[in-house]
Amino acid sequence: MNRKEHMAQTFSDIIGDIDPERRARIDSLKVAAHADSVVFSLAEIRKARKLTQVELGHLLNMAQPSISAMETSQDNLLSTVRAGIEAMGGRLELVAVFDDERIAIDTAPI
Repeated sequence: MNRKEHMAQTFSDIIGDIDPERRARIDSLKVAAHADSVVFSLAEIRKARKLTQVELGHLLNMAQPSISAMETSQDNLLSTVRAGIEAMGGRLELVAVFDDERIAIDTAPI
C-alpha cells in the first residue's frame, strides 16, 4: 500500500467495527469524562435553569442583590452553594480527586 492509500484510511478501517456493548461503554465513559471536565458558575447554572436572580431570590428568601453577591463571590460557603443548587431543583455532590481515586464527600447538613 502506498502512502497516499494509507492516509485515506479512517480510524474505523484500522480498528474495525466496535460491538454495540463496547460502544455503549465507551459512550458512557465519554459522557462521564465530559461531566467531570465542564465547570459552571452559579450564575451560569441559574441561567441554564431559566431563572432570574429575582426568582432565585424568592426561592431562597433572599433579595436580588444578595443573589448577585453570592454569584460573584470567590469564596462561598458550601452551605450557600448547596442551598442555591437545591433551590434550583438540583443536588450538590462534592468529590475529592486524587491521582489514584475519587472520594465522594457528604455535603448534607448535620
